[in-house]
Amino acid sequence: MKHWSPALKAFLGIFILFEVMGWFFVGSTERLDQLLLINGANNAFADILFQGLTAIAEVVLPVLFLIYLFRFRKEFALPYAYSYALSTGLIQFLKHFVFSGALRPLAYFAHAGIKWHLVPGLMISEYNSMPSGHTGAAFFMFFWVAVLLKRFHWGFIAGILAVGVAYSRVYLFQHFPVDTLVGAFLGTSSSYLFYYINDAKSSSK
Repeated sequence: MKHWSPALKAFLGIFILFEVMGWFFVGSTERLDQLLLINGANNAFADILFQGLTAIAEVVLPVLFLIYLFRFRKEFALPYAYSYALSTGLIQFLKHFVFSGALRPLAYFAHAGIKWHLVPGLMISEYNSMPSGHTGAAFFMFFWVAVLLKRFHWGFIAGILAVGVAYSRVYLFQHFPVDTLVGAFLGTSSSYLFYYINDAKSSSK
């Protein structure tokens, strides 16, 4: 841990807390109750907030961050790119080959007779639920944000934003909580792998 900045320690602490609490929630609560609790706690402000948080993890911002690294912090550019490729590759492989039959909430509960809260105008997917790509992208990207910013409070904020993206995917009825837990693990572990390799190389020079 000697090369972990306070920000990275804060981020990883948030990640571990998210995983522990999330798996306890998933293991102790039925899927229907999970969605009723999260999707049911809705209002107009939350609709806007969680659409904004979800957008953070879409392609544009991670790519812009990669461009920034190549321009200003080249020592992290390739590890970031490799972790992006690994995380995305693993998630897409799992989505389309391992869990190809995993339905998203809208299709899974199609015959439940429940009037779910759906944000007007938002496209709701029905298939390839496991794991959550947005969540994986958020945790992968904010890991590197924490690496760059170093101070504890920035790592804490980065972790909270990543968790916010994960929560938004369930609130917006795009994923189950378990999908986000697996996505967060893949995103964070992919980033940590290449951070560790890069750090080991730097230390040996």
